[in-house]
Amino acid sequence: MTIALPGSSKKGIGGLFGRKAKVEKKAPTAQKQLSRQDVAKMFSAKPEPREVVKPARLNRLEREDRAELGSLRGALYSED
Repeated sequence: MTIALPGSSKKGIGGLFGRKAKVEKKAPTAQKQLSRQDVAKMFSAKPEPREVVKPARLNRLEREDRAELGSLRGALYSED
């Protein structure tokens, strides 16, 4: 049986004894960072209109299933 120690899953056993992981300095990859105004110019104020997608036609089996369900529904609500 093993015991899970807090902090051991993320930092390993060194995290339990106070060892710190090596910290890397992260610098932005782009030489010139964009300002908020530059980023805003890249996007339009209004969303682009969506294309209307026409529904596909039912195939033969789907039409037969639909007709069969309709007849079953009719039999369910009939007063015979």
